[in-house]
Amino acid sequence: MDTASPSLVDASARVTTVVCLAILASIPFYVAVAWMVAGERADASGGTLPPVLVWALAAVGIAMLAAAQAVWVAMKRGATARLTPAERLASYRTAAIVSFAMREAAAIVGLVTSLLTGDLRWCLALSAAAVIAMLLGFPRHADMVRLAGDPAAAPIG
Repeated sequence: MDTASPSLVDASARVTTVVCLAILASIPFYVAVAWMVAGERADASGGTLPPVLVWALAAVGIAMLAAAQAVWVAMKRGATARLTPAERLASYRTAAIVSFAMREAAAIVGLVTSLLTGDLRWCLALSAAAVIAMLLGFPRHADMVRLAGDPAAAPIG
């Protein structure tokens, strides 16, 4: 089985890390928007959403977090089936980006729920859960090194 050069692994790790950090960095902006807009809306008198709709939105956000973890695990396993180290690293990077985007979607659902209800807590809760999930599922350089070598010798995930 082919092994990748350390520079290929480092370049792949760098790109993966930068993209994941950029997605992670977007979440405080969602909280800031929710804080500014939901704070103003809370002072105004307006219609409220039915509680069942609010809880349904929260359930969608939580489901996105669970699905992101499942996708992350499945796509990491799929990366080991690729033939060349470059393909395995690209597949791992795709898995990380897709799972981070799905976790970010949970924070966006929190933002939307906060904007619709005027209650900042929805954005704070789903954003905090998304950040924790991102930090716990952050792509690891060691995984990429193993993928660049023989993934069957030391499987990831």
